[in-house]
Amino acid sequence: MKFSLFAPTIDDVKLILDDKEIDMDKQSDGRFICTVDNIFNGDHKYKFRIKKKNGFEKCALFRSENGKEYHEEFHWKYDQIKLPENKQLVLYEMFVQDFADNGQFSGVINKLDYLVELGINAIELTPIMGIEEAENDTWGYLPSHFFSIRSSYGTKNDLKLLVDECHSRKIRYYKGKHHPDDPYNWGPELNYDFQDQQLKVEPAVKFISDVVKYWFEEFHLDGIRFDAAKQMDNFEILGRLDRLARSIRSDQLFLSQAEYVPENKDICKENGGPVDVCWSASFHHWLTGFLTLNKDQMTKHGTLSDLKYSFSSKNLVNYLSCHDNERLLHDIGKKDSDAFIRMETAVIHLFTSVGIPMIWQGEELGEDRQIDVLKDKKKHYPMPWNFLQKDFNRRLFNLFQNLIKLRRSNKDLQEGPINFFFEDENNRILAYSRGLNLIIITNFDQKPKLKYIISNLPQQGKWIDYLTNEQVDVDQVNNLTLTLLPFQSRLFIKHI
Repeated sequence: MKFSLFAPTIDDVKLILDDKEIDMDKQSDGRFICTVDNIFNGDHKYKFRIKKKNGFEKCALFRSENGKEYHEEFHWKYDQIKLPENKQLVLYEMFVQDFADNGQFSGVINKLDYLVELGINAIELTPIMGIEEAENDTWGYLPSHFFSIRSSYGTKNDLKLLVDECHSRKIRYYKGKHHPDDPYNWGPELNYDFQDQQLKVEPAVKFISDVVKYWFEEFHLDGIRFDAAKQMDNFEILGRLDRLARSIRSDQLFLSQAEYVPENKDICKENGGPVDVCWSASFHHWLTGFLTLNKDQMTKHGTLSDLKYSFSSKNLVNYLSCHDNERLLHDIGKKDSDAFIRMETAVIHLFTSVGIPMIWQGEELGEDRQIDVLKDKKKHYPMPWNFLQKDFNRRLFNLFQNLIKLRRSNKDLQEGPINFFFEDENNRILAYSRGLNLIIITNFDQKPKLKYIISNLPQQGKWIDYLTNEQVDVDQVNNLTLTLLPFQSRLFIKHI
């Protein structure tokens, strides 16, 4: 059996196999290798002893059968099912530990039908690589073992079964300091620019390429998200990793994302960049500013032009909240009729804006517990499934479900243009259409608007409120008279 370790900057490495020390030979490409014969069947413990100033060892286990490493077989059943196109996606950000009742992949499988009922067709996991359990969890963003699964989540075949079961339901599945003045510092950075001239190898590039290759070959994933892309600061390497992952899953649709704070549209392929889409912190930022109860925030969080940018920008992933910030309902600060109106407005814009919508797990249930993202990342926040028994929360779930259904069935929402046909900065009224048969009118002000006239609507005649079935009439000069509550949004479909 052959053992291999890529360590181009190290001079001496030994394999410790079941407490037996074995010399390893360094190759010209920076790898250390050795071959061990006559390994008996069963479980074995091994580690690499690396000699350097601050030497360290990492332990691992493997199972041997007939002189080879044993891998439990897995038969993919649903690998060829046609999955939804990128423009049709509704993403669901998930932290396995909190989403599943048992904190494992098997628990996620048990809830897949719930996600189908909600309308989700793509799951985006926070990192699932092996971590040192004693460390600050940070949603899995401090991996220690890049080629292994977090042990508490289950086995390799548990993850494979989860991916396969997702595909059976047409759910796609994703896995997820150059600027010293940047306030977002996520720890040590790999040096992708360094090339070992003697070995003719780029150590960091080879390492991360091997990581990407392993996860996509082994687990048949459908997309990749590059966290902290600004800290990577290397579009060329991002492009190489995108092409590598895409080549492995060439028979399926694929989506590559990057988190770049604040978002940088140049990172998107349509603008010559390396990935398909970029996360939009602005969408969360501006909507939160307009819809929260903090009056000071509302005055400093921008203008309608900022909202127009967020609603109309292509190739972005939009979200009301994610693992990096507090939930919108928490920031609103209450659960009453006024809070529901604000949430309804936020959800309407999430699913009628141009970018790809994403939900952070539990948002659809009305999750509003405070999560101090700087202090409480180790704390356990299990999904509040019992919230569905409460009227406010059930109505919120139904709202998400209805708007996801509209998003997935309406081609104008998936790929059509957006037209801002009315704007009143003084009264904070904004209206836009997606195609000719769907309009959104919103009062972003704290004051109601009584018998307010909106002009320049795309069509005359009867329109139906998608959520209430109320019918309104647009007159012969394309005006509509409406009464709008504070922070209320109305979504109308043309009556045909």
